[in-house]
Amino acid sequence: MEKHLLVAVSDEFQTSQSLRFVHHFFTEIADLKLTLFYVVPRRPDWRLDPINLEATPEAVVHIEQDKAAHGVPAMEKAREWLHTMGFAKDQVRVKFSQGKLGTVKEIVKESEEGLYDAAVLGRRGLSWFEEMVTDSVSHRILWESLTFPIWICRNTDRERKNVLVCVDGSEECLRVADHVGYMLRHEPSHDITLLHVCADDRCIDAEQIFGRAMAEIKSNDIADDRISIKVMTSSNPAKTILHEADSRKYAAVAIGRTSHRPSTLNHIFATTSLKILRGIEGAALWLCK
Repeated sequence: MEKHLLVAVSDEFQTSQSLRFVHHFFTEIADLKLTLFYVVPRRPDWRLDPINLEATPEAVVHIEQDKAAHGVPAMEKAREWLHTMGFAKDQVRVKFSQGKLGTVKEIVKESEEGLYDAAVLGRRGLSWFEEMVTDSVSHRILWESLTFPIWICRNTDRERKNVLVCVDGSEECLRVADHVGYMLRHEPSHDITLLHVCADDRCIDAEQIFGRAMAEIKSNDIADDRISIKVMTSSNPAKTILHEADSRKYAAVAIGRTSHRPSTLNHIFATTSLKILRGIEGAALWLCK
């Protein structure tokens, strides 16, 4: 079954971590389709209609100039690189957006309308604090009401393998388990570990939590010998997950996240998925809501 990914590409193609992760992670690429998506950055001097946000003729000129100067060359380089990496021409298409809604909302709109299996984003080498202050795409997109999985790639290591799936019995975690199973059904080089982190040594309903998550994964024809389970005890789940991902060299960490938008800085710091996002190195973070 064909899998279709939306891969966000910026004009800094040389540092495109999203493209490199996709290439390194998938060994069976015949059934993989990629749409490279470039959002022309919205600039303060653009003149947009305040009601329907349509660009004025003057703004259109600036948009097309930006697209021609930065977007088109970046997309051509990305597409050519993928072709040299073994992707057939009909597996890769490019799409541009005028960016009138802003980068985050344009990615969300395209992902929902295009019914992609996941949206893949790269992360530049900024510290988590710098990204929080500048309200980066990676952080802001977590606060949207998403209906699709997103993959956030940061300094991913091509030598890593397998996926760590964090489960706690929530519907979001069941959805991420199903997503991982679907994406790995034809990728036998990657195995799956289900991880449940308990607050103390009394794990409540751990057997039921694993049972439901495993059922979601196995519904995608994943063999039993590719699935393992692990229980860990910690008062700091994010730190434990990050340590496990790094020590076992997982290629990706998959986690469910609720749709609640953080309203205070304290709540932002307390959110496990955001802690993992700003701390993860060498692996991609897969998120489902």
